Amino acid sequence: MQQESEEGLALAYMTAYWHRVKRMPGLKEILNSIKPQKPLTDEQLLAQIKALNAALGGETKIREQTS
Repeated sequence: MQQESEEGLALAYMTAYWHRVKRMPGLKEILNSIKPQKPLTDEQLLAQIKALNAALGGETKIREQTS
């Protein structure tokens, strides 16, 4: 949800900026400057899930492992 908000804000900012700029940068130059996001490691993904869980007031329950 935050990422969508940031993308919307960036889009609005760039739209307003481009209305005021005298020389528009080339589209290929802009597209080449976009870097793809690296995939998260398992540890990074788990850390994000835990942070979201804590931010939304969730509980962490530890289950006993049975073998």
